[in-house]
Amino acid sequence: MSEQRKEFRVGLLVLTALLVAGGLIIRFGELDNVWQRRYTIIVHFDKAPGVTRGTPVRKSGILIGSVREVTFDDSRGGVDLVVDIRQKHQLHADGPATLTRSILGDATIEFAPGRSRQYLAAGDHIDGMTTEDPVELVTRLSVDVQSTLESFEATSNEWRLVGKNVNSLVDTHRDDLETVIVEAVASLREFSEATRSANQLMADPRNQENLRKSLAAMPEMIEETRETIAGIASAVSKANGALGNINDATLPLAKKSSTIVTRLDNVFANLEVLSLELTQFSKGINREDGTLNMLLNDPQLYRTTEQTMSSLTTVMKNLDLVMKDLRVFSDKIARHPELIGAGGALRGSSGLK
Repeated sequence: MSEQRKEFRVGLLVLTALLVAGGLIIRFGELDNVWQRRYTIIVHFDKAPGVTRGTPVRKSGILIGSVREVTFDDSRGGVDLVVDIRQKHQLHADGPATLTRSILGDATIEFAPGRSRQYLAAGDHIDGMTTEDPVELVTRLSVDVQSTLESFEATSNEWRLVGKNVNSLVDTHRDDLETVIVEAVASLREFSEATRSANQLMADPRNQENLRKSLAAMPEMIEETRETIAGIASAVSKANGALGNINDATLPLAKKSSTIVTRLDNVFANLEVLSLELTQFSKGINREDGTLNMLLNDPQLYRTTEQTMSSLTTVMKNLDLVMKDLRVFSDKIARHPELIGAGGALRGSSGLK
């Protein structure tokens, strides 16, 4: 083979390799996107772990752009991501932006579809959300799992100790356990007999008829019970009304209670004074030298008093006659006033009334 043919073959191989490499670059490098028009928006995150220049931006899992720049937001705190979005992909204004990370630490900005009729324009600022870091979740999960395993180990040790105690208890009280088992078997037999007796009792047609009648009467009894409860509720309501009326009636007394108590106190004080005076009066009556006591116990004083009263009665009778004469005299004077003058004195009177 000549030297020229070898060089030709090597050149042809290199050219073929370059063509294949260029095709692969065009196919997988998405160089067609370089000439596509883009618009820029700014997404604010409280934190953006794993985000660098070129971090992919997706919508519903489809690549629609990338991160062009990462800057710190000194005014609000956090991070501002300058994102380039392909012009043909319009983002709804209410579609949230979420920063997600894979287990390997790869970051992705994911836009969710929205329902708003307004779309984000170039230069708009929006706030994004950061999801939990899978690595942190795995770390916390491992801590929780470790704590769970430790608790499970402690629980296993406790159950192991319980098993040992049960085995020891069984070995110690084996005879008692056999007795308990025998009694349990006897109890089960008695329970079976009681169940059989109950079945026989329920199988009796008369008992079934009585049970059916009882069940049929149950709704009526329930209705009567409901009416009784309603009556009780009505009575309680009326009692509450009566208590309210009593409260209204006693409210003025409660307001004047201090005055009433003061008056009652004065009444009791007056009664106490009256009681003292009655006591003194009774003491005066019971005294030996008292007038009433002497009048009751001294016969001479009693007779003297009786004579005085008799004389007074006689005087009253005489006074009655005098009063009659005075009435006659006044009547005559009223009819014949001239009797008072000189003519009456000269002529005299017949002496007749």
